[in-house]
Amino acid sequence: MKRYKITLDERTFDVQVLDDPRRNQVRVEVDGKSLVVGVESVPLAAEAIVRAAVPDAIRPPRSSDTSEVFGSNVVVAPLPGMIKSIVVRPGQQVAPNDELVIIEAMKMDNIIRATRAGAIGTIHVTEGRQVAYGEPLLEINNEQ
Repeated sequence: MKRYKITLDERTFDVQVLDDPRRNQVRVEVDGKSLVVGVESVPLAAEAIVRAAVPDAIRPPRSSDTSEVFGSNVVVAPLPGMIKSIVVRPGQQVAPNDELVIIEAMKMDNIIRATRAGAIGTIHVTEGRQVAYGEPLLEINNEQ
């Protein structure tokens, strides 16, 4: 069981995933309310949970982009693996296509690159740590 705090439109929800999120449907608990939700993909599991629990009036538009769940400045892991190297540091300016993190998966190095320009904010992972698919790695804040 995994427990998450998900903030959507300045409202925070306590979400507990009761089943394996790789299944087509999972049992979840949102602020104490039990639900069964459909899951399209692992990074969208949190989105599906919130969509099931949040009234239509405050739901964001549907998207396959995980930035809708975590915020547009968060870079998430595109695959599970081990953080081999963190190439950037907080405050560092990056441009699109700059290397950010190297994730080792199945004995292969996978370079995670910036999709936009900005300054590196919070780094959520450390070298040597295992990450799950869709897990937040770091934040790229808007250029100042």
